Amino acid sequence: MPHHRATLKTFPPTLFAFAIVALLLLCPSMTQADEIAVWNFNDSDFDVDHGAGTLTTNFTPANLLFTLAGTTINGRQGDPAGQSLTLQGGTSNINNGRYLNFAVSTVGHNNIVISFAIQTTSTGFFDNQFQYSLDGINFQNFGATIVPPVGFALFSFDLSSVAGLNNNPDAAFRIVFDGSTTSIGNNRIDNFVVEGDAESAAAVPEPASLLLLGLGLSGVAARLRHRMKRTQ
Repeated sequence: MPHHRATLKTFPPTLFAFAIVALLLLCPSMTQADEIAVWNFNDSDFDVDHGAGTLTTNFTPANLLFTLAGTTINGRQGDPAGQSLTLQGGTSNINNGRYLNFAVSTVGHNNIVISFAIQTTSTGFFDNQFQYSLDGINFQNFGATIVPPVGFALFSFDLSSVAGLNNNPDAAFRIVFDGSTTSIGNNRIDNFVVEGDAESAAAVPEPASLLLLGLGLSGVAARLRHRMKRTQ
């Protein structure tokens, strides 16, 4: 009876290399920022809507409203425009200098970025300051004061240079509102997002590194083919 020897078909080394490179390039990036906490204010409360965090304020309760329309600017996970959080100046502009405080643990994350949509009325808060805290108690100014426009606009603060905010269970962020000139002058804020890179995320290789990896694998494949030919 004739003996039939099994053979293994292999890709040419060059084709194998490019196949590996293409596969790696199509893999999703592992350094995409995670949404740590998101407030969309559509539920008419201060509860976080995605992730984990706590929102507190020293505004007069009567001057905190959820009745005005929000926006899809900076919206996440398909959240509709819904409502916004409206902050009024209050009687005798009592709320000038008061704040919203967002306590969000950044454990497991670095390169923290804060973003939100905000707008003002002609007599609303027009001189607002963004701040951060490493211990949840003491706050520091970050960046220039916020001057909101009369229509919703996105404001973003890249805190990646503040190493103390990385992997910090006591991180907190604050907006101090100032400059209102009437009791009903207001700001609307919506879609407040805290995000950062997961610390365990592996860096995505540079294209040159991917090519070298592919060429290296092609060399391995070539050696395997040579060995198989010798044993046939």
